[in-house]
Order: sequence, then C-alpha cells, then structure tokens
Amino acid sequence: MTLGDALPMSRAERLRRSPWSTLVAIAFGVMMVALDGTIVAVANPAIGESLGASLAELQWVTHGYLLGLAVFLITAGKLGDRFGYRRTYLVGVIGFVLSSVAIGLSVGVVMLIAFRMLQGIFGALLLPATMGLLRATFPPDKLGRAFGVFGSLIGAA
Repeated sequence: MTLGDALPMSRAERLRRSPWSTLVAIAFGVMMVALDGTIVAVANPAIGESLGASLAELQWVTHGYLLGLAVFLITAGKLGDRFGYRRTYLVGVIGFVLSSVAIGLSVGVVMLIAFRMLQGIFGALLLPATMGLLRATFPPDKLGRAFGVFGSLIGAA
C-alpha cells in the first residue's frame, strides 16, 4: 500500500475509476427526453377526449415539446459551457420532472401546451450536458465506446 492509496479520492478520481455508472445515470435522463418526444402520440386520443382538444391543439401538444427542445438546444449548450455540465444537467432533470408533474395536473389544453413547451426547454438542458459529462468522465481511449453505448441506449428509447 502506498501513500497515494491511503489518501481519500476526490470526486473526479472516483468518477474516472467508475465512469460507466455516470454513463448509466445520464443515459436515463436523456432516455426520458427521447421517450417523451414520442410517447405523447400514443396518449393523444385520451388527451383529446379528456380535455376536449381539437386536432390542431393535439398537434401543438406534441410539437410544442419538440419546438421548445429544438429552439433552446444551442442556448442550453452554451449554458453548460458557462456554468458547468453537471449543474446544467441537474437543473434540466429537476425542471423536467417538475414540468412533468405540472403536465399531469393540467386542467386545460392551453396549460398543457405551455407546460409541454417548458418541458422541452428543460429537456434541451440535458442533451448537450450529457456530451460534456461523458467527455469529462471517460478517458480518451474509452470515449468512443462510451458514445457508442450511449447512442445505443438513446436509440432503444
């Protein structure tokens, strides 16, 4: 046992020794974003019946999320660069979950569309942050494999 083994490891050192746990954690967050973009299409008939929504309003329920996600994506990447990917990712996850709760409590279609757009914005915070977290966590020789596994998980979602 060396002196280096007796000293406590920093958080970065622990993550570098077990980067796959980081990959799994951030993949679940991004899988939420990917699933939420498509799962509403299955629920649209029930949403339309429950809220008395027209076809145009149901399209906004689906597309409002994607619009918020796409429009805010570049800004979210810049926020991750400026404030840190870990912080940006955590804000994205918390905001995504809270907006999901608000969506579940929506009593009208306009409220539902607004919260879906907000959910898309929080989802946009997650996507670029994951790439930064993967680059910071994995050594260069394992980064390609990590991106491959990550892409496979997202594709499965």
